[in-house]
Amino acid sequence: MWATVLVTLPVTSFRFLPFFGDAQVKPLSFIPASLLFLLVVLRSFRERKLVFWTPSLLPLVVFTLIALISTAWGALLSPPDLYQHTYWERALRAWVTFFVGILFLLTSIGQIHGEDDLKFTLKWLYIGLMGHVLVSLAQLVEIHITSVLLEDSPFGNIVDSIQKTVMMAGISPNKRISGLSLEPSWLAAQIAVLYLPWVVGALLTGYAIFKRRFITFLLLVGLLALALLTYSRSGLAIIVFAVTLTALMTTRVWMPRIREWFFSPFRKITDIRQKSTLQVALRLAALLLILAGLASAGIALSGNDYFAILWKSESTDLIDYFVDIYAGPRLAYALGGWNISTQHPWFGVGLGGAGLYLHAAMPAWAHFNISEVAKIFSSDYFGYPNTKNLFIRLLAETGVAGFWAFLSFYLLMLGRVLKSLKSHHKGALFVGAAGIFSIATILASGFSLDAFAMPMIWIPFGIMLGLEEERLS
Repeated sequence: MWATVLVTLPVTSFRFLPFFGDAQVKPLSFIPASLLFLLVVLRSFRERKLVFWTPSLLPLVVFTLIALISTAWGALLSPPDLYQHTYWERALRAWVTFFVGILFLLTSIGQIHGEDDLKFTLKWLYIGLMGHVLVSLAQLVEIHITSVLLEDSPFGNIVDSIQKTVMMAGISPNKRISGLSLEPSWLAAQIAVLYLPWVVGALLTGYAIFKRRFITFLLLVGLLALALLTYSRSGLAIIVFAVTLTALMTTRVWMPRIREWFFSPFRKITDIRQKSTLQVALRLAALLLILAGLASAGIALSGNDYFAILWKSESTDLIDYFVDIYAGPRLAYALGGWNISTQHPWFGVGLGGAGLYLHAAMPAWAHFNISEVAKIFSSDYFGYPNTKNLFIRLLAETGVAGFWAFLSFYLLMLGRVLKSLKSHHKGALFVGAAGIFSIATILASGFSLDAFAMPMIWIPFGIMLGLEEERLS
């Protein structure tokens, strides 16, 4: 059952998932995860202990209590309805999505109890990744071949049609791949949060997650190529940030080994000169391949108008620049959420309630020249706006108290992985390096995503907590 959860993780917006209404976040993995969670609960009753409990969950317990207070406070504020959306309807949806996320967290903790469980998890996690790869290849073929050769045929967009039938969206209209995710940025976020941390951690620490080590290198190359094809600016920025931070914080672990490997052929005296020359050539070739890969990535990204606008924009005003690079709507939503938080600083407006206040809280400049924002002010629009930023959402809906309670969970997890990096056990070092990468990507992705129900922001924490040495009954 746990393997099924891991294999279905790539599908973020399964159209036929019940109880989620018209929400965009509809993880297919929720179905096996909910069944597995029931089994974990039954096991807890049988063993007379909470098999998924760990003291590290206390910050989330505190956050839940604060969010309950915020929800009650938000009801007392009596906000007017927005179209068909009422306060209690949105509050209920927000609580459901929060508990869906907690379900993924607790289920993950209940499945991981040691190194063998970790290797089993990683094996099935990467088997699930193959779904992303295959669908992405099909999307590339349709974008660049079949849609051109079979333009007037129903087979020209067959992948898009199938995708729209099963999921909430089809192929991205701007020639970017999205795999089994709703949109390209979600695919890039999944790569950064779910799949890259363990590969990078293994390479930095020398830990073998596969019997054949070259598979780890192939995975790294494949994941980076997949991320590039999304042309997701936020996703690629998150990856660069996480790689840099992890490398800096684990220098003690990987630097001596890499330095010894790279320079050893240059300083060793050997009678077999041919072998020494070959080793030098291999290292220089590896260095050239890395530089060539970086140059190729830069050229590919420069050729994409959506990406190249980052440095081609001629705007001198910061807000105009954000609008030019198509980030104006996100900035407007975030500033609207911030304005709500400053008006209700302590306990916010209640979990799920920010959208009821967002229209009035939007900055004045957002009302002009931004079609996405103008759409939500239209009388024909009946959707529910959101801040598109988890941290702004926490401030707006649960106030300073809820924000710091939630963030303290992240800080506690950071302390756990930093402790692992002090270990001399290779497995602990691996989890520590992967944990640094995971926390960095989860934190960074919070600036562009605000949904609680996304499994990718909970499962890495569940894996790390499941590997804790000390567990309370």
